[in-house]
Amino acid sequence: MRLMCLDDDPRIEAVLGRFLKRFGHAVDFHVSIASFKAALESDLPELVLLDLGLGRENGIDVIHWLAETHPGIPVVLLSGHGDDLLDTARRIARSTGIEVLGAVSKSRMVKDLPAILERGVKAAAQRPHQDPQAGAGITRQDLEWQIRSGGIVAYFQPIVSPADGRLRGAEVLARLRLPSGQILGAGEFIPLAESSGLIYEVTETLFERLIESRETLAASGLTFIAVNLSPLILQQERALVLVRRLVDGLGGICAVKIEMTESAASAYPDILRSVAAQIHLMGVSLAIDDFGIGYSSMRAVAELPFDTLKIDLSFVSEMFDSPKALKLLRAMISFGQTLELQVVAEGVETEAQRRLLIEAGVDFAQGYLFGKPMTAELLASNFSVPKTDANSEPGSKPDRDPEPEAEPSRAPDEPTGRIIGGEIGRTIMVVDDDQRMLHAIARMVTAWGYRCETFTDARTALQVCEETAPAVLIVDIYMPELDGFEVIKRMRQIAPSTRIIAVSGDVVRGHHTNVLDMCRVLGADAILQKPIAPERLEATLERLIGGPDQSASGGAPVASGRSPGPRRVEDPQSDDRAEVS
Repeated sequence: MRLMCLDDDPRIEAVLGRFLKRFGHAVDFHVSIASFKAALESDLPELVLLDLGLGRENGIDVIHWLAETHPGIPVVLLSGHGDDLLDTARRIARSTGIEVLGAVSKSRMVKDLPAILERGVKAAAQRPHQDPQAGAGITRQDLEWQIRSGGIVAYFQPIVSPADGRLRGAEVLARLRLPSGQILGAGEFIPLAESSGLIYEVTETLFERLIESRETLAASGLTFIAVNLSPLILQQERALVLVRRLVDGLGGICAVKIEMTESAASAYPDILRSVAAQIHLMGVSLAIDDFGIGYSSMRAVAELPFDTLKIDLSFVSEMFDSPKALKLLRAMISFGQTLELQVVAEGVETEAQRRLLIEAGVDFAQGYLFGKPMTAELLASNFSVPKTDANSEPGSKPDRDPEPEAEPSRAPDEPTGRIIGGEIGRTIMVVDDDQRMLHAIARMVTAWGYRCETFTDARTALQVCEETAPAVLIVDIYMPELDGFEVIKRMRQIAPSTRIIAVSGDVVRGHHTNVLDMCRVLGADAILQKPIAPERLEATLERLIGGPDQSASGGAPVASGRSPGPRRVEDPQSDDRAEVS
């Protein structure tokens, strides 16, 4: 990737130059805004690294200049002034339309930049070509004709239980099918419908399409659909007629939830109070959409009978950008829970986001991780899964691949690691540079009926995992050469079915939140504090994989008569015990 860096500190060039070249990136450095602007006029990079503090000038001015002259160039923001300033600058840049791939404190630059640049490379490769004329030239007459001729169609984005992926509901999204077959998103024709006075007709037609799909929707197993009503419709008494028609038309199939944005609720408070109350009396639930992006969200929740809070996708997408963003997200979830509202997280796109949202306690989630907007037929096809066994649920998606069948054990004298416990049960791999920790954990897990492999070298352990994935990996976070964070990241790529337990003494040495968040982001299933309490380790193993597989011993109770083992796994660096999972 071709990068251009603007930073008035010449030391940054020495640090980043060598560092980025190791990853195959070409970097052009500039210490002045004038030279940076001149260079951009002759050669556009694929990414700009922008320092916010530039002496008498600052990066905020550069952001606005980029938005006017080169809005298509993605940016990574750098600063030594703390996360709060980075958060503000990122929001400023995004408000101007600039794509911000990341905001990095200079103290964490070497650690955080590689992952951001890797995402940038993947995003550039996957970014589809956009037709700038898509949707252009549609007139009021065109839209009116499309409404009459059946051009308005309904798409559905799944709303699921994040823990198991089971379909709970779907948000209805209006689409316009052109005579050419091209499908336009709502943003490409709804503004025209609102400005031309056709929004009621569009909504009425959309609701009729929903009612026509009632049998297909029933096959998907959803319990509710959520529909957005334009503020222009909510101002009209006819809105109640529309909602009543939809409720009656979908009776016996699913419930109806009406979503209204916080901006609409605050713009027309008197009218909406009456409309919302009457809609609620019909048995329709109300959701406040895009919660958190306006300035009157609290007032809207207080004045209107909402029972669902939908957290805006911008907060979900930024949850790992900074500790402040994550704290805001947790606070909004806690706010909804305190008011006994159902909490829905929008824009969930990654497994790491899903894991954190489950831990934070959201009720529902929607986003590309669970499915893009689709037709009713595809919704039913993707989520109406026959119950072929006791563990099958309609719409469920397994978090991991099934456990691999048992592989032949390695000879104890192989140089890759030490095997303890023969073929007794499922394999537990332990990676720790402390031999005492390895031996203590091995004694415990083999006494409980597991087979154990131990490694002091993380690289060798990863090589073994590429051939035979263990059921569980127990890995120390802080090791020389290759730390536990990197091991977790690589394991998620080479052995996605393996459950991972991270262990660290830093959970009580002032780094609790950082260790937890990083481990969860990378994909750890549980985090245990050193010294490890045996009862906590045993309970964690049973929770993750259901205990040892005893089929190899003919069903005999392998753990019976187990030796008590050590009372705990000793770590000379800490005297306290705790578990966070």
